[in-house]
Amino acid sequence: MKKDIFIVLLSCTFLLTGCGQGDASLQPIPENSHDKDTGVYTEEVGESKMDEEAEGTSREDLPTPTEGAAYNNDFTSEPSESGASELQVLVNTQEEEIFFVREDNIDPLRAIHRCVSDGQNIYLAYNETDLYVMPVGADSHSRANIDNPEKLMVCNVAVDTYGELHLLMATPEYEDWFIWCLDENYSTEKIIDVSAYFKTKRIPLWFLVDKDGTYYMQWALDRNGVILDKDGSLKYETTPQSLGLSWIYEAAVGKDGQIYLLYQNTGGKLGIAELDTQTGIMGAEEMAFSFPDDETFSAMAAGTDTTLLLFSPYSGAWACDMEKGILANRATLSDIGFSQSMEYWPLTFVPDGRLLVMAQFAEEELLMKYIPAGK
Repeated sequence: MKKDIFIVLLSCTFLLTGCGQGDASLQPIPENSHDKDTGVYTEEVGESKMDEEAEGTSREDLPTPTEGAAYNNDFTSEPSESGASELQVLVNTQEEEIFFVREDNIDPLRAIHRCVSDGQNIYLAYNETDLYVMPVGADSHSRANIDNPEKLMVCNVAVDTYGELHLLMATPEYEDWFIWCLDENYSTEKIIDVSAYFKTKRIPLWFLVDKDGTYYMQWALDRNGVILDKDGSLKYETTPQSLGLSWIYEAAVGKDGQIYLLYQNTGGKLGIAELDTQTGIMGAEEMAFSFPDDETFSAMAAGTDTTLLLFSPYSGAWACDMEKGILANRATLSDIGFSQSMEYWPLTFVPDGRLLVMAQFAEEELLMKYIPAGK
């Protein structure tokens, strides 16, 4: 039943937004969408918002309430073998609820799948000419004030294992695309022209950087992707078929700094494995999920004590440890405490091990909730 709902709603989404990449009915159908029973908007909401913005048809934003307070999380760093400092964030098991205060009339739900954290701040890409920053635990965001004289659009954002920011930028017409590497003051240290790898004006659903500086971008409609080295040279083009997969549901950089894919193989089994960026194929190590066939996931990120943390709108937050072969349900939906009548969206996992979820509390009020899942 859940899959049937997903297929119907996803088809409607494609028809309403316009795909621009051929007949959507010929593409594999992802399971992540809006489910009326749980009130969860998942991956396809982020996709449709990105597609609307890339076509210049973004919806109007809601009014801005009053301003609130903020505070920062503690974080440290440790030197890696290469000499760079890998970010180390203290685990936080404190649940928090905060009412979000809108700034610049921007709907924070536009940052679904374009929202990351370095443990101190949440970074949100809204397809605007600036990056937005919200300290962990704050009730509002503000502009980073990046130096952007050409008024490029901030289309996506990634944080590497050393806490460095990488922005995916595009010209207003989405003809030219660049990767900007920023320093701690949000100044541009390096610009990489990646226009040659864009066969569409659509914003990639995933924009990741592994521990070696290798970039991975993957698009929503067909799940095709590209692997680029740290200087922006093409290493591999990927498709679900070239990777031996039926579909790709989530992509994330794990605690070890490697890129992992949550996928369905050609036999219909859900699993997680490393995407080997040196060979362009899936790694041999894999963990299969012992879940019902109608399970789905809408967020995945590095864990604190485990390779990955995942969120399912049907069963809650999970920890997946590839090395130890452990899969554990860290926080069930009953632990989260949202009612069936509320609509909520997973924004991102924070490096301190908490899932940041945003819920529609009232007609014009958004409630942010930090849900502990790390140990």
